[in-house]
Amino acid sequence: MKKIKIAIITNGDFVDKYTYELAKWIKFNNKKFYFTNFISIPKKEKKYLNNNKILKKIFFYLIIFVENLILKFTKNHKDHLKKFNLKNIIKKKFQVHVTNNKSLNLEDIKYIENEKFDILIRSCTNILNEDLLRCPKFGIISFHHGDYSKYRGSPAGFWEVYYKEKNTGFVIQKLEKKLDYGKIILEGFLQTKSFFLYNQAELFKKSNFYIKKVLLDFHKNKKFYFIKKRDKGKIFETPRIINQIRYLFNTTKILIKKKIYNNNNFKIAYFNLKKINSPIIIKNSSKKFLADPFLIKHKNNNFCFAEEYDYIKKKGHLVCIDLNKKKNNQKIIINEKFHLSFPYVFNYNNKFFMCPDTSSISEIRLYECVNFPLKWKFYKTIKKNINSVDNIIFKSKGLWWLFTNVDQSKTGDFSHDLSIFYSKKSPLTNRWKSHSLNPIKINSLESRNAGFLFENKKMIRISQVQGFDNYGENINFHLIKTLTTTKYKEQLIKNKNFIKIKKNLNNVDIHHFSKIKNDVLVDFKSS
Repeated sequence: MKKIKIAIITNGDFVDKYTYELAKWIKFNNKKFYFTNFISIPKKEKKYLNNNKILKKIFFYLIIFVENLILKFTKNHKDHLKKFNLKNIIKKKFQVHVTNNKSLNLEDIKYIENEKFDILIRSCTNILNEDLLRCPKFGIISFHHGDYSKYRGSPAGFWEVYYKEKNTGFVIQKLEKKLDYGKIILEGFLQTKSFFLYNQAELFKKSNFYIKKVLLDFHKNKKFYFIKKRDKGKIFETPRIINQIRYLFNTTKILIKKKIYNNNNFKIAYFNLKKINSPIIIKNSSKKFLADPFLIKHKNNNFCFAEEYDYIKKKGHLVCIDLNKKKNNQKIIINEKFHLSFPYVFNYNNKFFMCPDTSSISEIRLYECVNFPLKWKFYKTIKKNINSVDNIIFKSKGLWWLFTNVDQSKTGDFSHDLSIFYSKKSPLTNRWKSHSLNPIKINSLESRNAGFLFENKKMIRISQVQGFDNYGENINFHLIKTLTTTKYKEQLIKNKNFIKIKKNLNNVDIHHFSKIKNDVLVDFKSS
């Protein structure tokens, strides 16, 4: 198969961490891509700034300096602002020159044109002119970091934190001659983090994975597929000093609150829909919490399988609670050296199997029930080297389906990526095939699994809604309309029972839902 000829457009030899990582990845994939040089364009000269603009930029640089010191203590973003020499990867550089009227030299444009690039990747701050846009056969692709229907301009990732947006968007687009009128190839929405530079670092790192996906898809299909545009938002720039002061005040409060207040103190509520005003609250000790409850009915008895997280050991194990007994009788059923959660149970060949979250060892595992409900044993690993959580397995139209949430960028955030795998053989196989549309969704408001319902021959996927720096703020219900190996379509629907339950619990954060007939389990945050 023919290699795709690629070059990256930069503002010089030294580039940001994310461009450097992308260049390394393209170079490593030398069977698919031909990548031998990069194109350097002089950075556009800054216009004269008045005193007010100088002051606000100085003040903002101080915010960046302080927040970067905080990032130095994180695992993934210590080098967020560090520059790397691209010549360590690509020795050959083509320097574009600028004429007296500030346009690109026509001879340089001709040289780039004669190189017959398939794709150019914009990783510079310049607005590219029409002559350069026409050079590559399939165009120039570029990021827009921010939800373009709300926030265009800069600084990337700041205004979403300032306005406490639940998510921060990005698009990968093919550039057109009109500014901000690019053809959108892919868009995604990630949970907004607690402070600006952290949000930006997460945004850059995660979106970097998806431009790799775009390039791989192009290599396979030899063309881009475009999605429908939405309305454009207004253009933002460096915030005024008064906005920066407000931001500092609010962010300081948030960070202090995070330090002293545990935001994931979940409990379980057990409802009978005929007596919805009288739920049973399953409490936990101050050193533990209960979450991810799954309701299983066996021989006319109801059982709750859930995660019990131990704050001291800093890991979860799995418990079973007999809901027919009045006293709290939870018992540990699976306890490993690694973290366990989301104990999804399914039936196959008249046996119970469990597929819990075992992401901390980068596997998807199955456990077999030896003596229901308390005795379980490890059965097998069905997927290795996958960093994913909250697995759901079910059968539909002769195929077995595995819905899971993959951390593609390895940042420890599983909230935005929904992926599907399928098996023709059985759910016990280790030969699961990836859905052709993976990832199915890139959206922190709809992707992460929170349960699954079969009702009236309908399949309903339940998803978490992540809030602004708030895990598990709410849930959505999605009716699956189409599920094949090449297509997937779901529709948001309302659930009247959930609305009543949420009201009964004083509208607290709920992040999981399980139901059989008139019995419902949810977990909720409590103070």
